[in-house]
Amino acid sequence: MKITIKDILSVIEQNTVESSKCVKLDSEVVCEKVTSMYQDISQATLFMLKDSDNVTYYAQCACKMNPLLVVTDASPSKFSHFEYNLPIIFITDFPEVANNLVKLFYKRAIEYMNFIAVTGTNGKTTTSHMIGNLLTKLDKKVAIIGTMGVYDCNYNKLNFKHSTQTTPMYFEMAEIINYFYNENYDYIVYEATSIALEQRRTDFIKNDLAVFTNFSPEHLEYHGTMTNYLNAKLRLNSLSSLNLVNLDTVEYRTILKDEQHFSSTQDAYYQYHIGNDTISIEINDDAFTITPTFKGGHNFINLATSIFALDKLGFDSKKIVKVASIIDPPLHRFQIIEIDAYTIILDFAHTALAIKESINNALNYSKSINKSLNTMVTGIGLRGLDKIKLTVDTLPKGIHKLMIAAEQVGYEDPEKILRFMFNHLPDCYKTGNILRGSSRKEGIKSLLQATDKNNEIILLTGINEPQNYRGKKYDHDDQEYAKQILQELKT
Repeated sequence: MKITIKDILSVIEQNTVESSKCVKLDSEVVCEKVTSMYQDISQATLFMLKDSDNVTYYAQCACKMNPLLVVTDASPSKFSHFEYNLPIIFITDFPEVANNLVKLFYKRAIEYMNFIAVTGTNGKTTTSHMIGNLLTKLDKKVAIIGTMGVYDCNYNKLNFKHSTQTTPMYFEMAEIINYFYNENYDYIVYEATSIALEQRRTDFIKNDLAVFTNFSPEHLEYHGTMTNYLNAKLRLNSLSSLNLVNLDTVEYRTILKDEQHFSSTQDAYYQYHIGNDTISIEINDDAFTITPTFKGGHNFINLATSIFALDKLGFDSKKIVKVASIIDPPLHRFQIIEIDAYTIILDFAHTALAIKESINNALNYSKSINKSLNTMVTGIGLRGLDKIKLTVDTLPKGIHKLMIAAEQVGYEDPEKILRFMFNHLPDCYKTGNILRGSSRKEGIKSLLQATDKNNEIILLTGINEPQNYRGKKYDHDDQEYAKQILQELKT
């Protein structure tokens, strides 16, 4: 289906404020694509430009790329002081216009695909990947979109342009959906962040199922209050035909649509209980026991949630349980690796609650193999001191050697982060021998050097991604870096 300027003008008409007079539009000209990334402008492109402090700069960059048309919610006054020779339409309500244009360009793909959205403070990534892996084992063609990137049905990471972490922006998301539609996929499972929901980035999607995992303080620098944060999460409910709610999270109980929800503490349609190596679940009084191929109580909870999600969608519970015992967890989600007889757990939790759960699970695992636990906990400069305080305030007892390290510091002083972390440690750690690392690399290296591989294991938490330092990003991967350090220690 060919989209013309006339079609576009019709869709955005009710939100149009005014049009620039400098260039006349031919209503029959065909528009090939729509994007909100000026770097992605090519021939016959509609460029959607969101108002911001840098909107004039982005407009100037777009002019050089020669788009067919610019649509923006910025004030016309912001464009009055530079020369441009392209048509600009000024609008109100950017999210509404963006969603309507997505539907215009990608209607067939959006209506064909089945969608499962996962939201919550913690567990979105793991749950999304486990749902996707279960569906794959059930012979469905599934894509996964989230923090770790975009994965196809063979669990290969695909290279799509992203301007936003986790939940892509309107047109990027639509292009990804369209790609998998053309590849004849059955399902897309994606992480729905509170910020994306607040910005209405995925309002064009009607989800078959929305999964609500948990709720705790996060992203308050954006939302301002817990009420605003919760309301953003709850928006997903209105975008979904069915929902699966964690009944142990009181805040989500207001959106219950039926009885099919889960709990670990009360009588519910879906129930789960976590053991050291097994998960016991009940589905409407039918009992099952699963022995996963991986460790970690939080992983077990996410697997139980994923099983319940597919049961609610009508898949056979016995078949789901059967494949649940053979799937792998996502990379770096309580992933236990051995390097030169060192046991290292990669679990890149980065919220206070997730880190606390990760440490507790690692303590249980280390106890089961009669070893002590050494742990690296990081202060993430880009996330602010308030989040660092939440993280270190709630550290569980029992860590043998604690490494506090600064990472993703941006323009913050690493030493300031380390001092702040130390000052807010629980008293049980302040009198101990605390190790310090001014970067993620330094923290890993020093912790490896301080670890007795015969009697101690290592847990690495934080963000295993390219590190942001003073506006630049430096490549980093914990597993490869640990191999490098241990090789150097041999020589």
